[in-house]
Amino acid sequence: MSAELTTPTMSPVPIQVGRRRIIPLVEAVGPALPAKATYPHLAPDLLAALLSAAGPTYTDPSGTFLRMASQGFAILGADRVILVDTCLGGPKPARPHPRRGLDSRWLSALERAGIAPADVDTVINTHLHHDHIGWNTTLTDGHLRPTFPNAQYLITRPELDHATATTPSVPVADSVLPVQAAGQLLPCPPDHDLDGEVRLVPAPGHTPGHVLVEVASQGRRALLAGDLIHHPLQLRHPDISTALCIDPVQAAANRRAVLDRYADTDTLLLPSHLPLGGFLRRDGDGYRLAPATHLRPESPPAVGQVGRHAAYGSR
Repeated sequence: MSAELTTPTMSPVPIQVGRRRIIPLVEAVGPALPAKATYPHLAPDLLAALLSAAGPTYTDPSGTFLRMASQGFAILGADRVILVDTCLGGPKPARPHPRRGLDSRWLSALERAGIAPADVDTVINTHLHHDHIGWNTTLTDGHLRPTFPNAQYLITRPELDHATATTPSVPVADSVLPVQAAGQLLPCPPDHDLDGEVRLVPAPGHTPGHVLVEVASQGRRALLAGDLIHHPLQLRHPDISTALCIDPVQAAANRRAVLDRYADTDTLLLPSHLPLGGFLRRDGDGYRLAPATHLRPESPPAVGQVGRHAAYGSR
């Protein structure tokens, strides 16, 4: 991401899903991945047309970079405080600046949502790319320690096995292995059900163990969609994968299967990298997001009011 990043300073807006409450925790929004490098197999004219059709929310004015969000989510209610992905993170010994131009204030977003690190009981990493695991750990007194001292960190077994089969990448070494050393890492199956209302949905291809997170409560449903898509053009054309996908064919097949399963079901789709989510609708041979106009801001509690046993999100 470039220096044109914006970082939120207002309290995040909670989204009610039955008795659960989802809070988008945005680290930054702005120009991120180079469009041509992300979709190298698209003809320049087609790529330009698809970017233009998506509008300025999703593309920088020059048409050079995808405009993206770096964000995680909190799922509250039912006596739980669950985090899904932990963004780019803060300084690490081998990575003093995990992203050029960004001084991450993501923990402040948690604070504005009324969440203290000790409140969190579960952290889900949808996959182990650097922009989803960064705040798993924090550099404290010269040592990398789990940021959330009371949390169990869930990573799918296929994802962990792939990431550690050879010498781990620097982000895995500084944001996953310290969690494992602290005894807080739980490898889990890709279809793991956390509590009957929050479950993992397998969607391999982007990475071998990539998952989505479904929240279904009292007849309402939301899908935290990880890196299922990086730009709305992949909704219009689900067969288009990015250069970041380890298996583009598998990623495209699972993308279409997931979109087909949830389209027109009043499921709120919340991809990690889109600044805006919405309700998934079929649109010709592809899909689109319909604005979730019914969502309204609600005042979050002060820090310390969201404890492990708080009935946050219940009505």
